[in-house]
Amino acid sequence: MENAGYIALSRQMVLNREMDVIANNLANVTTPAFKGQTLRFQEFLDRAKDGTNLSYVEDSAAPRDWREGPLTATGNPLDVAIHGDGFFVVSTPTGDRYTRKGHFEMDASRQLVSSDGEVIQGESGPITVPQDAYDISIAEDGTVSAKSPGTPQTTELGKIRLVSFADPQALQEESAGLYKAAPSATATPVANPDLVQGTLEQSNVQPIIELTRMMTVSRNYEAAQQLVQSEHDRIRKAISGIVGGA
Repeated sequence: MENAGYIALSRQMVLNREMDVIANNLANVTTPAFKGQTLRFQEFLDRAKDGTNLSYVEDSAAPRDWREGPLTATGNPLDVAIHGDGFFVVSTPTGDRYTRKGHFEMDASRQLVSSDGEVIQGESGPITVPQDAYDISIAEDGTVSAKSPGTPQTTELGKIRLVSFADPQALQEESAGLYKAAPSATATPVANPDLVQGTLEQSNVQPIIELTRMMTVSRNYEAAQQLVQSEHDRIRKAISGIVGGA
C-alpha cells in the first residue's frame, strides 16, 4: 500500500479509538458522578524513502471532563453531593482512592462507607454512627451530626474529609467510580467545602452531544475507508497495466 493508504489507515485507527471513548461515555450516562472523556489528536510526522514528508495522525491523550454534573435530590440522608471542587477519600486495601460518588451507607460496625463497602475517611479517622442515633445530618462543610434518644442536642460524629488536586487529569480511573492519584499528585484539603445532603451528582455526559459525535466519527471513518479503497484500486489498476503491457 502506498503512503496515502497508510495515512488513511492511521486516521481510521484513531477514529476507532475515539468511538470506544464515546461508547464508554454513553454507557455511563446514568452512572452517578461519572465524568466523560474526549480523545485528543496530534500530528505525527515521518519521511518516506523518497524524502517526501508524511503527516499521520495519532491519539495523544483522553482527558476527562471534570465539570460538575447535575445534582438530583434523593431524600436519602446518607446521599451527599459535592457542589464545586473536591473528592471524597476512600480507604481501600490498596491505599487511598478518590471519588465524587456520594452514595454512602453504614456497615455492620455502623461506620460510614461507600456503596461498595470501603470506609469513607473523616478528618480524624472513620466516622461511626452510634447504635441509637437518629436524624443524621451532614452540613455543607462535611460535619456529620446526629441526635440520641433523651438528648435534645445534636452530637458531632466527625467531619468528612474532602480533598482536591491542582491537576485532576493526574487521576487514573479504576472501578466503581474510584480514582487513583499519580505519585506526583498531591491531595490538598478543600478550603471551603460545599456538600449537599440528600442529593447525588449525576453523570456529566450529554447524550445528544455524544450521539452527534458518534455520527461524525462514523462518517469520517467511512470517508477514510473510501480513500483506502480508492488507493487500493489505483495500485491494482497500475499493476494490471504494467503486467498487461509487458
